[in-house]
Amino acid sequence: MNNNNEDPPPAEQAQFLEWARKLDPKAAALLQAKMEREFGEDPTQPPLQLLTAHDILTTDWPEPVWAIPNLLPVGLTILAGRPKVGKSWLALQIALAVASGGHALSQPVEQGPVLYLALEDPPRRLKERMLKQGWSSDLPADFMCLGEFEKQIGDLGNGGGERLARQIELRGYRFVVIDTLSRAVSGDQNDVAVMTRALAPIQATAHDHNCPVMMPDHHRKITGAGPDAITDILGSTAKGAMADTIWGLYRERGKVGAKLLITGRDVEEQTLALSWDRELRCWHCEGDAHELELTERKQEILDALEDLGRAGVVDIAKAVGQPKSNTHNRLQDLVNAGLVKRQEEGRRVYYELPNDDN
Repeated sequence: MNNNNEDPPPAEQAQFLEWARKLDPKAAALLQAKMEREFGEDPTQPPLQLLTAHDILTTDWPEPVWAIPNLLPVGLTILAGRPKVGKSWLALQIALAVASGGHALSQPVEQGPVLYLALEDPPRRLKERMLKQGWSSDLPADFMCLGEFEKQIGDLGNGGGERLARQIELRGYRFVVIDTLSRAVSGDQNDVAVMTRALAPIQATAHDHNCPVMMPDHHRKITGAGPDAITDILGSTAKGAMADTIWGLYRERGKVGAKLLITGRDVEEQTLALSWDRELRCWHCEGDAHELELTERKQEILDALEDLGRAGVVDIAKAVGQPKSNTHNRLQDLVNAGLVKRQEEGRRVYYELPNDDN
């Protein structure tokens, strides 16, 4: 030990404690406890490896990978929806787009190898789905089907995450699907600690290897308020908290279309309108759902004026089945666009379609 008044370095302290343990283990334990109380930590342990502000601000960090530009970034993504809504078809079509370098949801994607863990599908069913979507046998894609996950990888929260990470690092996947979340993790999905412990390894793997990982999951029974991509996920709120991006797929009753709500840390919140292609078994993106809905509502007003002729906002709102305030705002947009004429008569305002000769 040093004879000066300065504290000896950790390596020298560790050497002294090791020597003391051989002479008197109990005394050595008391000495280590005393040192920990004085220093606030175990003095024999090396200091934490930390980044400085200079490190963070001056390092050229690699650009994150996007499986789909502006929609599906690197990290853990949960794709949730009700049973049989088309989640697996959507995940499989994105995997096809990445493996082939094609398009997904109207966006061009960069080509790269993919890993698809079809934990609910036997090989025969997966083959049928792939053939319907137009997969070819020469694409850079690896698959694991029903039953093999438990044998080769196992629960992601109990060692499986590390085994999967090694495979992702080995193959350099550009996109990974684990279908479904409930088959990949065990334990109570309503337990925050269980879900956090299960999802943390796969989220870390996604970021460590710059790889987007998508995990289809289920929605709880939705009642009351409108759709919420985060709170609608079945089970613990830890799922939504752990995910970097959340996709909520909501199929509209009586329609072949659906809405895809997207939110996350690195992606702008948006709602896309999707339509289902029965022949190709895939989803097509029709555009921003709010804009399309607004266009439909305005068209309803034009159709109503075609039947009503000249009418006030109250009668128009009643005809289209929309609130008066919303109808009034849409009428102003239509007037500004020259699609509807506005006339004032005293205190009353009327609207009508312009004459063809005007």
